[in-house]
Amino acid sequence: MSTLPRRQYGVIVTIAIAVIGAAVAGAVLFTSGKASDVDLTTAKLTPGDAGVYFALNTDLSSSQWVAMFDLIERLGEEDPRDELERSVEDEGGFDWEDDVVPFLGGNAAVFLKAADVNTFDFQGGVIVRCKDAKKALEIFMDQSGDDFDKDDYHGQQYYIGSGSDLYAANVDGHLVVTSDEQSMFDVLDAAQGRTKSLADSQDFKSLRDELTKNFIGFLYFNSEQFAGDFFGDDETFRTAINQAGAGDLAFKPMAVVFGAKDAGFEVHEASLGKPGVLSPMLAPRESRFAKIVPGDTAVFISTAGLAQTFDEVVKAAREEIDDALAAGSPYSSLEDALRDAGRPLGLGSARDVIELFSGETAIAVWFPTGDSNAPAGLLLAQVKDENQARDVVEALVREGKAKTRTEQVNGVDMVTVDDRDGSPAAYAITDGSLLIGTVEGVRTTLERKGPMLAEMKGYRASVAQIETSLGTYAYFNLNALLRLRDNGVPEQLDEATRVLDGLIINLVSERDVVRLSGAVSIGK
Repeated sequence: MSTLPRRQYGVIVTIAIAVIGAAVAGAVLFTSGKASDVDLTTAKLTPGDAGVYFALNTDLSSSQWVAMFDLIERLGEEDPRDELERSVEDEGGFDWEDDVVPFLGGNAAVFLKAADVNTFDFQGGVIVRCKDAKKALEIFMDQSGDDFDKDDYHGQQYYIGSGSDLYAANVDGHLVVTSDEQSMFDVLDAAQGRTKSLADSQDFKSLRDELTKNFIGFLYFNSEQFAGDFFGDDETFRTAINQAGAGDLAFKPMAVVFGAKDAGFEVHEASLGKPGVLSPMLAPRESRFAKIVPGDTAVFISTAGLAQTFDEVVKAAREEIDDALAAGSPYSSLEDALRDAGRPLGLGSARDVIELFSGETAIAVWFPTGDSNAPAGLLLAQVKDENQARDVVEALVREGKAKTRTEQVNGVDMVTVDDRDGSPAAYAITDGSLLIGTVEGVRTTLERKGPMLAEMKGYRASVAQIETSLGTYAYFNLNALLRLRDNGVPEQLDEATRVLDGLIINLVSERDVVRLSGAVSIGK
């Protein structure tokens, strides 16, 4: 594998910075944009066995870049247009018309075929769809400071740096720069149809079709391709992942897109791996608890099927777990250990507690006084049998020898448990749900006064940005969290925090594809 000298790394990075900087600066030159798909022409030149492919949308009139500029302005940048244009020329050292415009042809990409993490050596290159590929090639060779010799590969001219390991070519309107000659040959073979390109890969096409085609950046990563490069012949890591039941997810191709829309910033990921033992937690669903927790909830985390997931994990590794316990503990098996753990709690087995979490499980936290030191919150669990859930909770309370008192809240028995440290907790069981938390947290949820979280504009805007169903997800009310009294908001961030609505992260499995999405909603 060819080692790329420090100076040549700088040349390739300079090209990448020029393209990215040009795209950012160019976004401010437009006041409206078209919502068109990004044509990843660079994927048609990328070798089919590339393990990493990162592409950037360089269409300066696209709706994505226009939205990005608008969001930055709403976050408090007074004159982003002037600032970004200046940064390209002053900090990047580029003349806009002469040095940048020739590179802007719609998309630019970096690809890697192999990596040696010990020596920091890579096989790969940069492919840029250019408005003027001939001029872009001239600019690159001039900026490199090297002399280039011309050579020929199957009728395609390419250039070799005489004092470096740099290879460059103008291929079908694209500037191609690689760190080694074989990578250049691989690109030319893909371009001329002698070998398959990344765009011909079924995995790549499946992920490309699954995700939005209108974006700012697109990343494709095949972890299987790089498993040997990063972990060598050591199978310990791979074995551990497989035994945990996550091998079908960890070692499959994935793709990520990130972009901007009028509502805010977005990131969406898709994987061809199977969820395996995590299937119960990643099933598409609608949260029942978002409809009953208070509207001022600042943190809401929801999942489902924890008990089933526990059973799946145990089923996948039962023998290994039992053997490990028998060899290093007084227990002969996992069930033996669970029974022993349940006795101090007044239960036949700790499994009685685990089985409470077979439906949706959620955590909700809010700050009634705006003070982060005085939160209210609770754990909510959808239970199959209310009587069984009551028996388990009462057994736990009895073992703690705590004093209890019961009162009716909106027709439901709420039990307050006095803790020895003076911080009482409460619980209630109603409508197939177990609620455990602070007294105010349980009381407010039972009272159901005012709008619920699912009705709040910020929450609904965040959920709307997610392109899939909800699975396991977390929602954060950024406006509320950033403005808590004891945290304080720096003056220079005050305007930005006023328009930050919410952050949501969601993980779900749909149509045999595992999807991870994240979005930050920005108000106006």
